[in-house]
Amino acid sequence: MLTIAGIGGDYAPTDPAEFDEFLAGLPTADIAVAVAGAEPLDDPVPFRFPASVRHRYERLTGFPAGLLVIGDAVCSFNPVYGQGMTVAAAQAMTLRRLLARHQVPDARRYFRAIAAAIDGPWDIAAGGDLAFPQVPGKRPAKVRLVNAYLPRLHAAAAHDQALAASLVRVIGLKDRPVGLLRPDRVLRVLRGNLAGSRRPIPAPAGQAPAPAGQAPAATRAGR
Repeated sequence: MLTIAGIGGDYAPTDPAEFDEFLAGLPTADIAVAVAGAEPLDDPVPFRFPASVRHRYERLTGFPAGLLVIGDAVCSFNPVYGQGMTVAAAQAMTLRRLLARHQVPDARRYFRAIAAAIDGPWDIAAGGDLAFPQVPGKRPAKVRLVNAYLPRLHAAAAHDQALAASLVRVIGLKDRPVGLLRPDRVLRVLRGNLAGSRRPIPAPAGQAPAPAGQAPAATRAGR
């Protein structure tokens, strides 16, 4: 299954031929090359997600007895980040621990506990979306700093196995995002970008290299 994600109206077409053309127009040719010659099982299917939503139940002073909320009903993530099911599972594990200690878990204790499991993934998803200027929302200094750093991390990780492994572990929610800001990793990012500035940028066949900072066009379409 191939998923292409886009934002702000830059969506992949669902016509099969136009979908392939769209793939060929991405800033790097890797995806188009990987699927070249593959036989599609069906036509592309669009999927739209309007907004990530987080309900801060832990800030309530009271909550109905005998009722708890879990999964997407607490926090609904942009699905392109692939975090929703993992975070819901982490909430279920938190609930299990509280049930083992108390016959009826206190709602406020539960919501505070799952908030800690949501914070990291939420920073990744919401902060990542705010890298796009057309996405409305406040951009505090933390978000601006991280969104300036991440493209440089991605560029360095493309040629640095250790950085790539660290990035994958954070995306997979195995490690905390703050680990990507360790001094030794920041130094590797700096070195990788200095080396990358001297490395030619490959372009899709028949096309010029994409301008620096250009986001991949796309929408979620199965192929």
